[in-house]
Amino acid sequence: MNLPRRITFTLAATCLGLSVASTASAESYPAHIEDDLIKICEAIQNDDRLDLRLAVKKSGISYRALANGLVCNGDDMMTFAMKNNAKDTHEYLARYFEDNNGALTAKR
Repeated sequence: MNLPRRITFTLAATCLGLSVASTASAESYPAHIEDDLIKICEAIQNDDRLDLRLAVKKSGISYRALANGLVCNGDDMMTFAMKNNAKDTHEYLARYFEDNNGALTAKR
């Protein structure tokens, strides 16, 4: 199932290194970045973990940045996966964020 080409998404500008407002519409991003973000949304919708991993790697944007800013058709990644009945990608993302929650641990 292909998403319409006019997917609505927003990504925090800081994760792209752009000096614009904190969020921007898809039209303000270069075409190659827009295509990468669309591929991530498509992989989530298609419930394909491998395509998701490859799309994220190709984009060069971290999962953390995507989780904080990527919006697919008006929803964050996790909600988008659930709404599209994409259980495999939802579980993958949930496990990834659970394991990489950014908690700091002090060691001696």
